[in-house]
Amino acid sequence: MRRLNLRLLEVFRVVFETGNVTVAADRLGVTQPAVSKSLIELEQDVGLVLFGRERRRLIPTEDAVRLYEETSRLFTHVKVFEDRIDDFRSGCDGQLAIAAIPTLASSIVVQAAVALQNKAPLVKVRIVTVSRAEVIKAATHHQVDLGLLHAPVADRDLDVEIIGESEIVAAVHRGHLFETYDHVTPRDLEGHPLIGTYIGSPASYLVRECFEAAGIKMQVALEVNSSSVAFAAAACGGYIALIDPWPSQVVRDDRCVLVKFRPVVPQRIALLTSTFRPPSRVAQLFAEELRHEIIKAAASTPFVRGMIKSS
Repeated sequence: MRRLNLRLLEVFRVVFETGNVTVAADRLGVTQPAVSKSLIELEQDVGLVLFGRERRRLIPTEDAVRLYEETSRLFTHVKVFEDRIDDFRSGCDGQLAIAAIPTLASSIVVQAAVALQNKAPLVKVRIVTVSRAEVIKAATHHQVDLGLLHAPVADRDLDVEIIGESEIVAAVHRGHLFETYDHVTPRDLEGHPLIGTYIGSPASYLVRECFEAAGIKMQVALEVNSSSVAFAAAACGGYIALIDPWPSQVVRDDRCVLVKFRPVVPQRIALLTSTFRPPSRVAQLFAEELRHEIIKAAASTPFVRGMIKSS
């Protein structure tokens, strides 16, 4: 038997329900000969006689009755399938995987995920917190739908969209002299024990360049690979952390104050997608939520700037 054609089964179902080729043709929007041809083709495909004729009416055989029952079940499943496709298209259902560096994962990624699921509860989101290099690898190898880290990113297999920008700040313990400063510079920080971020990050290089340009040696007492950890250490007192401002958006710690660091060290937030796989509707909606969270953050702190859309 040849593979069944859903269109032929649809014609059969309408003819069975109406008992009349003319009425069935009108309902299907086709000609009577097309309906008759479809019935003949279906009988050949299934190897069954489906209708007899009595005067001008089609009389279904027992085989047709059984086939109609199975066809009805089949089209119920088809309708469910079509509804699921509509959900996927609208972004109301589906799965999404995001790889992000720790600071962004614990802030805007989580916030965007919660916002998306409040609107689309059936969407399942998986957040993977990894290093910068692993974010790029996961996005390139299609292990995740989206990657999030700080620019620059140079990989021809990835599309890179800058969705926002933050800047490096000095996190100091409340009561510290620097709390009263409009901004601090490498010269101000000379001799103070600092918390530095992992030397492999772009921001770490830029901060060290600022100190080198000023002829100041950084006194790094503690090195960490997460701004959240550096923020927590600064809140305990004794150290000054040079970090991005996102941890303060997650944990409101009155023990710590953020002070501008000058010269400005920008942290451009890059959203990564594969050049070879267009993002799903769910991924697009999540990206919209990310942009919205950045704009919300920009309204509450001078250290973050949102962007409409850029590449």
